[in-house]
Amino acid sequence: MDLLFKLCGVLLVSGCAAMMIRKSNPEMALSLSASALTAVFGAALTLLRPMREMWEKAQTLYGVEDVYLLPLFKCCAAALVARLTADLCREASQNAAAAAAELLGVICALGAAMPLIGTMLGAIGEML
Repeated sequence: MDLLFKLCGVLLVSGCAAMMIRKSNPEMALSLSASALTAVFGAALTLLRPMREMWEKAQTLYGVEDVYLLPLFKCCAAALVARLTADLCREASQNAAAAAAELLGVICALGAAMPLIGTMLGAIGEML
């Protein structure tokens, strides 16, 4: 939780700085926003450690296979990347590119979920 507040503070400071320089140098403001976002996203990856530990626990203790867990993480990753990309595109006043990034994220999430859907349909078919 402490890291979350620090990272949000970094984003707020960089956002204020980008807002101040946007009129005089819009390219520099976009570069500042993208750099801050990349740095914060990289630092936030450490917050995923508990999820990784839960994944390993689910595999060892409960025998949960990767076919169930991996698509969930892929969908979450696709959503995060698409959202961050779309927000950066909107920051650069590229609304069409932002919409395309969001659509691509949805398509990738659906594609990542297909193995899980197939496994679930197979299990339902065996029950019938």
